[in-house]
Amino acid sequence: MHNDASPSLPPPHAKIGHVHVRHLRAMTSALRAVDYRYGGGACRTQVQAMLSWCDKAFPHSAGAAVRRDFRCAIAELHALAGWTAFDAGLGGSAHRHFLLALDFAQDEDLVANIRYRMGRVHLHHGGPAEALGMFRLAGIVANNHHTNAILAANQAWCHAEMGDRVAALALLGRAHDEFARADVDRAAPWAAFFDVHDLAGITGAVYTSLASTVDPGFARPAITSLRQAVTGYRDDMARSRTFALIALSLNHLLEGDADEAAVTAGLAVVQTGDMMSARTRKKLDPLHAEAGRRRATTVRELITPLLAAPSHAA
Repeated sequence: MHNDASPSLPPPHAKIGHVHVRHLRAMTSALRAVDYRYGGGACRTQVQAMLSWCDKAFPHSAGAAVRRDFRCAIAELHALAGWTAFDAGLGGSAHRHFLLALDFAQDEDLVANIRYRMGRVHLHHGGPAEALGMFRLAGIVANNHHTNAILAANQAWCHAEMGDRVAALALLGRAHDEFARADVDRAAPWAAFFDVHDLAGITGAVYTSLASTVDPGFARPAITSLRQAVTGYRDDMARSRTFALIALSLNHLLEGDADEAAVTAGLAVVQTGDMMSARTRKKLDPLHAEAGRRRATTVRELITPLLAAPSHAA
């Protein structure tokens, strides 16, 4: 994608109109798709270019309805900027963008989604308790079954990381119940990623954490859910499929099947090579460590070059 993808600024003293808001949302959607497919490093420059345009356009006058929609669209773009920074390994930048997104947000469910993403940063960096607090805070303003399903599933993941089997399974059950009541086809653009395949993926992630912290027997249901996710993810969700493949390989190791772990790791490595995503590389660390403990040489040999390669944070 080229960098100069923003509409022309209106002349001085002219108004921002619905056409500008529509264009901004269309570009945010397109850049979100690049992030899902190729990683945050593949579109951060374009996201920053759009934010620069927003900075110049925002002082222009606009009617009350347009102003509200424009603020919400800018919030969506800042949320995407935070997510791409997070994926590229730039935690400080991610935090700043998420806070700006909260300042601009006019929609309670968008606020919930932004706080969910802030929680995911904590969870990724080994802070499940902090992440849990953020997910609970998001739940205060969440106002539909779909968002509640996202939050319950991620709270389950936090409890699994902390070794709390009972709470993890209870919240995972709630996530599935909420999802069954959700109108997924009408989900907001920032939450549309969470479909039946992503629910299977996070279910597999919860079971994977329980297999590591509570009982290796959870590797079996993890494998079942992760296979469903891997099969269901389309190419436009390549990063999510890669995460599921990495977790799937880890669970095969936990079950003692080094050969199947190597096959699955090979598939993950092929996709990881196309990703400009520091987060994807980091998710290989537990698999690499488990392969070392189990002397799964082939798996380690597949992963080691990727871990040694420079990270992309373009």
